[in-house]
Amino acid sequence: MSSNSVEHDTDAARRRLKITLDTEIANCRRCDGMNIPGVTASAPGYGCLTSPVALVGQSLCEKCMESQVPFTGGSGDLIDEAIKLAGVKKKRDVFISNAVHCHPPKNRASHQHEIVNCSTFLHRELEIVRPRLVITLGRDAERVMRFFYPRARVSVPPFERPRGRLPRGVPYVFAAKHPSWIQRQHDDVLEDEYVSGLAAAIRWSFDREHEEAAGR
Repeated sequence: MSSNSVEHDTDAARRRLKITLDTEIANCRRCDGMNIPGVTASAPGYGCLTSPVALVGQSLCEKCMESQVPFTGGSGDLIDEAIKLAGVKKKRDVFISNAVHCHPPKNRASHQHEIVNCSTFLHRELEIVRPRLVITLGRDAERVMRFFYPRARVSVPPFERPRGRLPRGVPYVFAAKHPSWIQRQHDDVLEDEYVSGLAAAIRWSFDREHEEAAGR
């Protein structure tokens, strides 16, 4: 392992990289009409920089502009339930970000150029965290992960623990629906299955981390 890799593996080094990246995201003006304070403002990825799992959504919601935490309230309640069911804490244990770090006006779908312009920020976040598992929440996030990691194994619900050897150097990708789509179905059974599936995936990432630490 190179000295740069060793330095990058320290918590302090990851925090320094993330602080620099967060400043770039806050000052970004790549897309017209985006990152306007209180209207289309951005928020960087949030949570643990050494987490074995990253959840990646579509774009920042309106509530998240104020909180600066992706998936605050609304459909994010399903994400919070899944994290709790997995037995971990949101801020302390997991990392959450979006394909587009800004809030698109009136919650519209992200434009393709916005996804492309923001992809470098998301990729750098994932390079800092280096999760074993990425859970994509919606099609935009899934497409970006397939572009970032063409060698990655991708699975769809229901979550099943992967068998056999996984490709080295890339995360396992679990492609789930966006929680807002799940909520719009008004189906309690579907919501329970969704939360259980996300929780199982999150739990697997931590189990995998523990197995690797034990040399198994």
